[in-house]
Amino acid sequence: MFFRILKKELKKKKAMNLIVLLFITLASMFVGAGLNNVISVMNGSGAYLEKGGVGDYVIITMGRNSIGALDEMLATEKAIDGYRLDTAIYGSRDSLKKGDGSKLETRNVLLMQDLSASTFHFFDENNQTPRALEPGHCYVTSNFLEKNDMKPGDILEVGQGDVTVRLIIDGRLKDALLGSTFMGNTRILMHTNEFNKFLSNEEIRTSYAGQICCIDTNDVSAVEEATTKCSNVNFSQPKDTVAMCYVMDMIVAFIVLILSVCLIILSFVVLKVSLSFTISKEYREIGVMKAIGIKNRKIRFLYLTKYLGLAIVGSVLGFFLSIPLGKLLLSSVTENMVLESDLGIAINAIGAIAVVLTIVLLSYLATRIVKKATPVDAIRTGSSGERYNKKSKLHLSRSKRTGTSSFLAINDTVSSPKRYISIVIAFTLCMLFVLMMVNTTNTMQSENLISSFGTRCDLYLDSVSESMNIMGNDMDYMEKYFDEKDRKLAELGLPGHFSQEWQYKYNVNFNGKQSKIVCEHGFRTNFEDLVFTSGTRPQKRNEVAITKMLSKELGAKIGDTITIDFGSEKLDCIITAYYQSFNQLGQVMRLHPDAPVDPKYMAATMAFQITFDDHPSAKVIEERKEIIAANFTNDSVENCAEYVASCIQVVPTMLAVQYLLLGITILVVILITILMEVSFIADEKSQIALLKALGFRSRKISLWHVLRFGIVAIFAMILAAVLSIPMTNLCISPIFGMMGASKITYAIKPLQIFLLYPGIIVITTLLVAFLTSLSTRSIKSSDTANIE
Repeated sequence: MFFRILKKELKKKKAMNLIVLLFITLASMFVGAGLNNVISVMNGSGAYLEKGGVGDYVIITMGRNSIGALDEMLATEKAIDGYRLDTAIYGSRDSLKKGDGSKLETRNVLLMQDLSASTFHFFDENNQTPRALEPGHCYVTSNFLEKNDMKPGDILEVGQGDVTVRLIIDGRLKDALLGSTFMGNTRILMHTNEFNKFLSNEEIRTSYAGQICCIDTNDVSAVEEATTKCSNVNFSQPKDTVAMCYVMDMIVAFIVLILSVCLIILSFVVLKVSLSFTISKEYREIGVMKAIGIKNRKIRFLYLTKYLGLAIVGSVLGFFLSIPLGKLLLSSVTENMVLESDLGIAINAIGAIAVVLTIVLLSYLATRIVKKATPVDAIRTGSSGERYNKKSKLHLSRSKRTGTSSFLAINDTVSSPKRYISIVIAFTLCMLFVLMMVNTTNTMQSENLISSFGTRCDLYLDSVSESMNIMGNDMDYMEKYFDEKDRKLAELGLPGHFSQEWQYKYNVNFNGKQSKIVCEHGFRTNFEDLVFTSGTRPQKRNEVAITKMLSKELGAKIGDTITIDFGSEKLDCIITAYYQSFNQLGQVMRLHPDAPVDPKYMAATMAFQITFDDHPSAKVIEERKEIIAANFTNDSVENCAEYVASCIQVVPTMLAVQYLLLGITILVVILITILMEVSFIADEKSQIALLKALGFRSRKISLWHVLRFGIVAIFAMILAAVLSIPMTNLCISPIFGMMGASKITYAIKPLQIFLLYPGIIVITTLLVAFLTSLSTRSIKSSDTANIE
C-alpha cells in the first residue's frame, strides 16, 4: 500500500514534481560548478605562476647591449638560490603581418623566443605542455590570436630589421609571466632555426635583444637592492606584483565566484520555499491518511522517500550538467591562464551529494506540519478555524477606477507580502549582480578612469615602433622630434600639439633602503591637469607625489624626504602629495616637470597624446581621429574612453560575463515564475472556479495573475537599481584598489540601470506568467465543489 500511495502521488502532481526536480537539478548544477570554481579561483594566479616556473623575483632587460647585463649580479649575489634565464628578441606591431601581408593588431612589446631553449613552462589550450616544434612553426599567445581572428594553421610573417620569417601557427599559448590581460604582451615561441636567424644578426642582437630572468630567493629585498646596480633593467618586480597583473582576469574570476555562491544560496532558498509550499498543500492527503490510521512517522517517511528519489535523480542530472557549466563560467578567464582544481570532478560529486542531503533535511523539516494536521483539515481546505481579523484595508467599492484584475493583484501583494518575499529576494539578487556588472563595465570604458593612467587629452596615438625609436635619445632630439610632429599637425590644418608620458627607472633611497622605482614624467603635458588625491601638488623640481601603494611599500609618507639618483645628479626630494595610478599596479612616483630627467635613462613610454587648441566637440574629435590615423605611424588612435578600455583590456571579457550573467538571471526568473505561478494556480483552484462561476472570463483571471507578478517584479527591479550604485562602490572599489586606484567615480547610465535591464526582466516575467496562467482555462466553475 505504501508504494502504491507513493506511485499515485508522483503521477497525480506531475507538474509540481517536475518543477521541484528541475530546481533540484539546477541546485546541483550550481553547487557543483560553484564549488569547483571556488577552489579553482582560490588557488588563483599564485598557483598558475608556480606551475609556469615564475620565481620569487622577475627581471627583464631591454635596450642596447642588454644581453649579459645581469651576469655579474647572478654570479655574485648570495641571496639568489637559483634562476632561469631566457634570451628574447623584442619587436612591435610592425614586426607582424598575416600570411597575405595584411597588418595585425598587437599592443605593447612583442617577444620572440626559442621554445626548445626556454627554461620556463608554457601551456597549450588544454593546459598541457606544448609539443616540440618543427622548423617553420610557432606557438602564439591566446589573446593575440583572439584579437586578430587567427587560428592554428594560419600563416604568420615575423620580421625585425633585415630578417623576416614565415611561420605556421601550431596552437595557442598560455604564458604565466607575460600573458595577463594587464601585461598584454604577445609572445611567439619558434623553432631554434628561425630564432637563430634573428639572434645571429648583429644589429638585432645589439639593439632589439634582451633577457628574461626569474630568480628563486628567500630574500627578495636583497635581490631588489642588487638589481639597482644593473643596467638596462626595464622591469623588475617580485612574484606578488606579477600575480597582481592578473587582477583584471581575477576580477572576472571573483565575479564568477560570487555569482556561483549566490546561485547556490538562491537555489536552496527556492528549494526550501517550494518544498515547504508543496508539502503544506498536502493537507487533504495527509488528513485522509491520518483518518485511515496511518501514523505520523509513516506519513513523513512517505514524503521523505518521494523527495529523496527526486533529489537523487535531480542531483545525478545536475552533476553531469555542472561539469560543462563550470567550464562555461570560467571560460572567459581560462583562455589566458590555468585555473583548475586538483580534485577535478570529485568536487562536483561532493556538491551533488550535498544537495541530496540538503533536500532530505529540508523535507524532514517541512514535514513537521504532519504532526499538527488532523482529519478535519482534509475537509476544511487546510484550515482549522475562522479568521476574525481583516485581511486587507483595500476595498473594491473604494477602488472604482481600478479594474477588478488590478484590484485583485494589488490586494494579494499587499495582504500577503510573505507569500512573495522569495520572489523579491531571488529577482533582486540576480538583477543586482547584473547591474553591478553593467556599472563596472561602463566605468572601464569611460573617461572617468583617464586620470589614473596619465593626463587627459583629446586623442591618444599608440605606436610601439615610434616609441622604441625615440628611447635612448637626448633631450635635443626629443625637442626636434616633437616639433616635427606639431609642424605636421599644423600642415594638416589641426591646431594642436603632441606630448607624451615617460617612465624612468631611478634608484630611490629612503632611510638607507635602496629601491628601483618607476617615476612618471610628462613631456609637454599639462601638469595642472593631473589629479592628486591629497596633499599639495609638487611646485618645485625637488618635490614629488607618490601613490598610496608605493607609500606603503617604501614606508614613506607626505613630508618625508627621499633621495633620487637621476643619473646626472642625486637630488633630495620632498613628498608633497598622494595620487592614484593604474600604471605599474600603482607602484609609481610622479616627478615635477622641472625634475632633472634625461631621456637616455627612459624605461618606457605611454601613448603619444594629442591636444587640440580649439577645444573641439566630441564629433569633431572623431573626425580628426581619422585624419591622424591616416597621416601618422600608429598602432591605434583612440579617444579618452577608448584609450581607457584599451589600457584595461578586459572590457570584452567583462561584457561576455555580463551577458552570461544576464542570461542566467533570465533563466532563473523564468523558472521561479513558472514554479510560483503553477503553485499559485494549484492553491487557488477553488477561488478561480468561484470567479468563473460568478462570470469572470479566463482573460480577466490571467490578467490578475500576470499583474501580480508584474507588481512584484517591478518592486524587485526598483530595489535592485537603487542598491546597485552603493553595492558597486562597496564591492568593486576594493578590486580597483588592488590595481592602484580606489577612489573611483563610476559611470552610471540611468537608462540602462533603471529602464533597459530591469525592463528585460519585467517583460520576461510578465510573458512567462501569462503563458503559465493560460492553464487556468482548464479550470471549470464546477470545480467549486472542492470548497467546504
